Amino acid sequence: MLHPEHHPMARQMPGADKAISYRTSLLECLINPDPRHHRHFIDELLRETVPVRTLAVHLFAPVATELGNRWCTDETDFMQVAVASTRLSMIVNHVSHASTVSTVEPTAQRRVLLARTHGAQHTIGVSIVASCFRDMGWAVDGGSDLEIDEVLYERLSRKPYDLLGISVSRVDEIRECTEVIRRVQTTPKIRRVKIAIGGPAVVASPSAFQRIGADFVTRSALDVMQLASHI
Repeated sequence: MLHPEHHPMARQMPGADKAISYRTSLLECLINPDPRHHRHFIDELLRETVPVRTLAVHLFAPVATELGNRWCTDETDFMQVAVASTRLSMIVNHVSHASTVSTVEPTAQRRVLLARTHGAQHTIGVSIVASCFRDMGWAVDGGSDLEIDEVLYERLSRKPYDLLGISVSRVDEIRECTEVIRRVQTTPKIRRVKIAIGGPAVVASPSAFQRIGADFVTRSALDVMQLASHI
């Protein structure tokens, strides 16, 4: 997760070297107490021509992983990680929305609904996934504020979606995810939607999620990019 450049397909993404070169400076501005640093970083990224999907795979996802690693090793405390994650989400969302220029007719756009389990503490992964889909021309609904509850089923029934993406925070939420998948697949009005699951729990224990009925199990931003290009 820290070095997607080792994947042959990821290495060929346009602007990969430029995105990789920003990792250290992005980490520094996320942790720096002065908020002006990350604002300047946003301006610098917007001046570049690196595609958002490349930034997602080679910059945003590895930096998010590094923040998690620093928390686990006590190099960074909870509050520092929380602030850094909030700043990273802000950067991802700002760059993603500013760079999205869709040439697809709205009626022809593929549409994804993103949601998360109740136990999620850090939702930067959902923002990164959303940025990948937007950059590939998808209409993106939901996000880190949408939990897998009744509101989710209401949203699914209002308009047709090609994909439902669920970010899972903890492995012990597998039963909850299984119930969502079963309910979607047995409800006539929404059962045609494909279901993808990902998130920290899936990265940690992918085998635990292989047989719960999801159409796709994703472990990285690169997986999401490949998924989006094949639906």
